[in-house]
Amino acid sequence: MRWDIAGSLAAYAVPAVLLAVAFVIKLPLLRRAWQDPILRATALLLGIGAITFASLPPANLHRINTLVGIPNFAGLWVYSLLTVYCGACLWLIITWREPPSAVRRRRTRLVWVAYSVIIVGLWTTFLLGDHHLERTRDLDTYYADTPWMREFVLLYLVAHLVSALVAAGMLWAWFREVEDKWLRRAVIFLQEAYALGLLFDIAKLAAVGARWSGRNWDRLSTYVAPPFAIAEAVLVAIGFLAGQAGPWAQERRRLVRTHRRLKPLWQTMVTVTAPAAPATGKVSGAALRLELRRAAINDGLLKLAPYLCASRRDRVRQAVTAAGYPESVARGIAAAVDIFVAADALHAPDDRPRPLPAGYPACVPDSELESVADALRFHAAAIERFRREPAATEAVGAN
Repeated sequence: MRWDIAGSLAAYAVPAVLLAVAFVIKLPLLRRAWQDPILRATALLLGIGAITFASLPPANLHRINTLVGIPNFAGLWVYSLLTVYCGACLWLIITWREPPSAVRRRRTRLVWVAYSVIIVGLWTTFLLGDHHLERTRDLDTYYADTPWMREFVLLYLVAHLVSALVAAGMLWAWFREVEDKWLRRAVIFLQEAYALGLLFDIAKLAAVGARWSGRNWDRLSTYVAPPFAIAEAVLVAIGFLAGQAGPWAQERRRLVRTHRRLKPLWQTMVTVTAPAAPATGKVSGAALRLELRRAAINDGLLKLAPYLCASRRDRVRQAVTAAGYPESVARGIAAAVDIFVAADALHAPDDRPRPLPAGYPACVPDSELESVADALRFHAAAIERFRREPAATEAVGAN
């Protein structure tokens, strides 16, 4: 048996869940900055979209009709939500693309006046129309020739068509101006979404127009159009997830990668001095874990400062470079050798306080910590080799 995507609960659940997830991701920021019009527009678009697609499965449409007690009230409910969704799309794109100005306020006001009129028209035509027989799958074509219900169907289709056309045009013009990587990706997803929305409208209007001319193209409306709407909503959700969660995920990935990258150096520093707080806690965020790891490393370097030697690092770096290693790798190996020699001196039985070297406390620059950690991870043999050479072990107090 072929899967009927237009009547499947799972098919509508996917965009509903994605839109809801995007809404939840935005919610904490919305609570902190409610006055931001972009956040309000985004929240409205995502929230309305999630409710709309949660309502669309035929079984849920029947439940709404039964709950209210009015045949086909679910159609009015869904088409009203869809009209608000269309208005929110235009509102968001205008607000997103244009800087605050009187022109932007006029345009957004015009959008909401137009779509408010459409919603009033939907309710008026629905109340005037004859829709006594419930239709959860083919409402548009079944009532295409019915007075007032015909206008009811056309109103929501025209509203969606205009929204898709205007949004696609604005996004196309905006794409050429966007430089941010994640924002460009979001715009691309939204462009593809509204292109699919246009295909949805074309299929629906073709089926309704066929009814007016005495033909039966109902399959276009009942089976062909819904997958385009579902795909449109999925792409809209992905677009917003990419635009919102993408930079956050990229930054978190960078923090986690740096945290892991510094692990060998942190493990070395733990042998010098124990960290004041655990540097690998699971409760705190990635930024805090990285900060704690850096603090532990710096605490260890602070304790080793009297024994670290810039001239020793320079001699070892020259030797490592002469051995054929790239300059960036040589700097990391040299700093690692200096740290190991200093740690040996710190733990030596004849340990005595020593004067701080010139340039204290920046003996090993923070900018080189990651290269030192990489050297510990990938060049342990080279570190051990150059650590044993006379240039490294001479006069640990020299600078």
